[in-house]
Amino acid sequence: MKISHKQYKFTPNSGQLLVSEPFLADPNFRKTVVLLCEHEAQGSVGFIINRLLDVDTDEIIPGLLNVNFPIYYGGPVEQNTLHFIHKAGLLIDESFPIGDDIFWGGNIDQINILLESGKATEQDFKFFIGYSGWGEGQLEAEIDQKAWWLTNLIKAEAFNENIEDIWPNTVRTMGKDFAYLADAPEDYNWN
Repeated sequence: MKISHKQYKFTPNSGQLLVSEPFLADPNFRKTVVLLCEHEAQGSVGFIINRLLDVDTDEIIPGLLNVNFPIYYGGPVEQNTLHFIHKAGLLIDESFPIGDDIFWGGNIDQINILLESGKATEQDFKFFIGYSGWGEGQLEAEIDQKAWWLTNLIKAEAFNENIEDIWPNTVRTMGKDFAYLADAPEDYNWN
């Protein structure tokens, strides 16, 4: 059965989700959902929102945060860097708006203040090691090759702690042409 990609054939933008097709060979991105944070002519940056690592913020930056946050694998680029997205908005200086009231980065020192004052909760933050990046024209080429499907940001999925649900939930929201793939086995030969 051939999948119709016409409704998802549009230019990627910040705040969209990149959904890997179910049988993508690259192990870095197999059954992943990437929150696209920046898309410009010279390239794109995003974070895989459904790959939890076995490490937390206190192990990476001891004593910086009063709360010990889980850390996600943001992607294969610069795995020596720590990034975060949040729902605290402009309460965090230097935050970059992504869409649907989700922001990227900013002054990490303000997180403790917001948590202590009750202006933010632990669920308002998600931390990543590394990021997913594409050079000029690379992401568009991968979309044209059907490696990625684009869909609108789903705020609930961006911060969903049940990571095994993120990919199938997102696929189901893309319509009937995609929904049946939400339960696709890891190996298409099992089908």
